[in-house]
Amino acid sequence: MSVTPVVKNGKSCWQVQVIRGATRIRRFLDRKKFLRQDALALEREILNDLDTQQRDGATATTTTPTTSTTPTTTAPPPTSVVLAEPALVTFADFAERYLALQDPQKSDYTNKVRNVRLHLVPLFGQAPLAAITRQHVDDLRVRLRTPHGERATSRRARCRPDAPLTRRRKGGPKSPKTINNVLATLRAILHLACDYDLILKVPRILFEREAHKDPDFLDFDEAEALIGAAPPEWKLVLRTAIRTGLRRGELLELRWRDVHLEGPSPYLRVSRSTREDRGAGRVIKEPKGRRARSVPLTAALAADLRRMGAQSKPDDLVFTGDNGQHLRFDQLYTVVVAAAKAAGLSKHVHPHLLRHTFASHCYMRRVPPQVVQKWLGHASVTTTERYAHLRPDTDDELIAVLEAGRADPADLGATTGATNRPHNVKTPLRVL
Repeated sequence: MSVTPVVKNGKSCWQVQVIRGATRIRRFLDRKKFLRQDALALEREILNDLDTQQRDGATATTTTPTTSTTPTTTAPPPTSVVLAEPALVTFADFAERYLALQDPQKSDYTNKVRNVRLHLVPLFGQAPLAAITRQHVDDLRVRLRTPHGERATSRRARCRPDAPLTRRRKGGPKSPKTINNVLATLRAILHLACDYDLILKVPRILFEREAHKDPDFLDFDEAEALIGAAPPEWKLVLRTAIRTGLRRGELLELRWRDVHLEGPSPYLRVSRSTREDRGAGRVIKEPKGRRARSVPLTAALAADLRRMGAQSKPDDLVFTGDNGQHLRFDQLYTVVVAAAKAAGLSKHVHPHLLRHTFASHCYMRRVPPQVVQKWLGHASVTTTERYAHLRPDTDDELIAVLEAGRADPADLGATTGATNRPHNVKTPLRVL
């Protein structure tokens, strides 16, 4: 028996190993989440379970009935752990185990459930986990690529009857991004099975090549046209979305206690979000990334909010629907689509496009990427850099250096904005 730090699947873990006769049990705990004391506690728990099973087995073997000829069976205690043979664990059963360990509050939980129910279980189903090979994974990729089923209209076509039909089909083919999402869920399930020692290794999984497209957005004139074409009661909603970049759930859960209009620098505090769950109704949760953030307000937007919230209470919603309740997601979508049509915009405008518009406007106004990342609440600046192509640069000024001929290094530094020469760069000799 031992508790040792190891690296498994690229992660630093505590390995808890218990060997009792021919039985060997190994468990792994993430060292970022658990201390050594937790690993030792798990080791003691495994030992207690093995001792309990051993005592129960010895009692059932040595005890003989004396007053009755009816054989008696001893039921295992409620705390005993029943370990299934790896060859008997099916993919469908273990997928349910995987989903039970996921956080339903996270934004990708619904996608994981859909991937398991629609794509993974129908193909792998009752197959043992150990029987899944690279060939089966490739069969899944081919299945997702194959077009079959009748044409289906998208949400865009339902809300805009004049829009053309999309290429989506009820049975496929799926886009490369959708295929990669399904494969990522499969990989996570197999990695968990490997951590449980149910399979020896995870088969190699190749992902589809995705075409990275620049996110669409509204330019300054289109954004003003969209706000101007919206109904009067919706203008401030759209202006707030375009000027702050809040996500849809964050915008509809915004309350007046989160709006700080005092002082020279008004701002919003984003600490909650909302989503509509078919089973549980409306759910209030933490924002994506589980991290609160502050977003500054422009002077004009702060003045509009100040006039609107003069008589409001701190716990009141900023933007309300019927009877002071939350606005529905479909209400916001319908208003945005109708306003875009009234403004004569040819782009497919939807609520999340307003967030792209905010990020694009920030880059076009030379806001540093790290600041935009903080305002948008992105976990990585790489996500924010999708809008980097919109940032004005100094290419024209830098290319002019090539036409300067034998320019003095000091002039080159002044042209490029450099003030200090690196200490490890020697001054080149000038050839006369």
